[in-house]
Amino acid sequence: MIKYVNNTNYSLVKFLYALKNEDYSVYFSPSKKGDSFAKVFDDFNLIIKIFKQNKIEKEAQYKYFKYILEHVNLGIISIKKEDLHQQQSSEEILFLNKAASNILKLPKHKYWHRLANQVPWLVSEIKKIANGGKVLVDFGGEDEIKQLSLEVVEIQLLKEDYLIITFQDIRSEIEQKEIEAWHNVIRILAHEMLNSFTPVSSLASTMKSITEDENGKLINIGKLDKEDILDINMAAATIKKRSDGLLAFVKDYRTISNIPVPQLHKINVKSFLAGIQLFMKPLIDEANINLSVQPMPANATIFADTKLIEQVLINLINNSIHALNGVEIPIIKLSCEVKTDKTLITVYDNGKGIEEQIINQVFIPFYTTKKNGSGIGLSLSKNILKKHNGNLLVNSESGKYTVFTLVFNR
Repeated sequence: MIKYVNNTNYSLVKFLYALKNEDYSVYFSPSKKGDSFAKVFDDFNLIIKIFKQNKIEKEAQYKYFKYILEHVNLGIISIKKEDLHQQQSSEEILFLNKAASNILKLPKHKYWHRLANQVPWLVSEIKKIANGGKVLVDFGGEDEIKQLSLEVVEIQLLKEDYLIITFQDIRSEIEQKEIEAWHNVIRILAHEMLNSFTPVSSLASTMKSITEDENGKLINIGKLDKEDILDINMAAATIKKRSDGLLAFVKDYRTISNIPVPQLHKINVKSFLAGIQLFMKPLIDEANINLSVQPMPANATIFADTKLIEQVLINLINNSIHALNGVEIPIIKLSCEVKTDKTLITVYDNGKGIEEQIINQVFIPFYTTKKNGSGIGLSLSKNILKKHNGNLLVNSESGKYTVFTLVFNR
């Protein structure tokens, strides 16, 4: 009996020792001591196998997520919170990815105090928001200035406080977007000016040839016949028309860049949209379109400049009227949705929609698909919403519908 009890205890000790030390190579051979021992040993082997499989899966998941975090463009550092306030610590940095090293232009240090000594400005900013928060930080020399979007999140694991520090160089991305935007504007400006100056140059050349002889000298006015005078008059009229067009173009450009500061007032959305519906009724009736205001909360409100938002909605409805030309049952719907942090006003139409390849260009100044359009309406509308700390979004499917959404943040 003592021998059997000792064998059982030795087996239990061996099993527990294997689990404690994560030694999953231990194996219990089938016992010749009876079915009860064989069943116990089989269960020991099964438990060890399950623990081994769980460890393999956790290590695989760890490597997978570590690989993802290593290859994002967001700098990520994770440390114990207490290390932030220590001059020297033997604790290793829990995680520091390649992007963090590249942005800070530092090697991947193993210990926080070594990294902290090289970027004291970063440590100072992290301490300001150590309990959680977000801030913009400028750093760098005269040759290269960067702006970091720095965020700190505090978490607690196993009663220990940790910090997850993330940062991203947003200046270079903003500059790249600005360059792309300017390229688009310049391309459209060049197109518009080329369209104006080409006929002007041609007509000026025609007028010059009519009033000069073959040697380039001015001819006597008496030598001009009626047909020549008519040609000169037509050319001058065309040049004036194109010049007026260019002046209007420049005026539109000034309009986009000089939006007044919104005078914010509390506006009841339901009555506001009803007023827009009444104002647009003559045009809507003429186009035989069904314009409806959808049911919405009676107390839905926004803080906005009435005149500016009226301008946006009128422009969007006019665009919808244009898009509904030729549609069998044309519909425009105005609606409002109130969310926790924002209020959305939408303008829906079942018109021809916007093609996928151009939907990202509709807000570019002077871009238009209309034959006589100026291309400033949507750009101006988006700028007005930006002035309200909101946004103007578009969603469309070619040949089916278009939805413009005015976003008003709380």
